[in-house]
Amino acid sequence: MEVEEHAAGTVTHFVVQAYRKGKRGKIEAEEPKVARDENNALAMAERLALSRHAVIAFSRTGDKETGDFDDPVILAMHGAVPDYLG
Repeated sequence: MEVEEHAAGTVTHFVVQAYRKGKRGKIEAEEPKVARDENNALAMAERLALSRHAVIAFSRTGDKETGDFDDPVILAMHGAVPDYLG
């Protein structure tokens, strides 16, 4: 997994989460995809948005040694993202 390294032990993960409509219209999460960096996450999200119900690209920064991470930072949202997801 590629991550952005910061000061001693701090890393940023870039993730793209796509959602599809499942049976009876229920929104279902697909397997999250890890991106190299913010630009890669944004491009991946745009590409997935062409064929998915909704897509969210986000980053999380934290301490890889302790496992303490900040709340996600939304980089992009595409499609019909339900309020509880964004």
